[in-house]
Amino acid sequence: MKYIEGIDPGVFRRTHRRVTHRIVPHVIIIPCYGDKGVCWEPFEKFNRATSRGRVAVPLYPKNLKLAVITAMAELRWEVAKAKAQYYWMEEGITGRYFQWFEGAKLRGDVKMRFIDDYILWITKESEGTQKLDKDVRGIFWRNLPFPKKLREHLRNRGFVYSELYKKDSNRELSDGY
Repeated sequence: MKYIEGIDPGVFRRTHRRVTHRIVPHVIIIPCYGDKGVCWEPFEKFNRATSRGRVAVPLYPKNLKLAVITAMAELRWEVAKAKAQYYWMEEGITGRYFQWFEGAKLRGDVKMRFIDDYILWITKESEGTQKLDKDVRGIFWRNLPFPKKLREHLRNRGFVYSELYKKDSNRELSDGY
């Protein structure tokens, strides 16, 4: 989980009343064999602001790193969806991703596609290997940003990353970031 937080520093951050809290979920180890972790619940029913969610990971996974990344991806999706409430198709990362999904006329489950793309974002794109669709890369670059040091490293890896970095710099210079 520390590896994932090093690449996606906002995975455990939640803002409540203009105060950002780092809230790490409880990890439940399920005595089974499997490939994927799941988000049991993003937060408790009566304390959405500061409660720790629950993430379940199998005891005997083929690839532990992949199982934890899958669980964190689903946690990311569920927290963002719950935060946007009824407007989850319009606001935030879930809204932008859903609009891209509908615009690309893809079929299937949006959440599962998001999880697959998040896995590629953490494992491949963070190393400079371009595997995501251009639009998805832009959505993730803007909403799930890498740490500044990693962004500066990726800027030198290719034209795509240098363009995204340049857009970020222009946004920072303008009044609305």
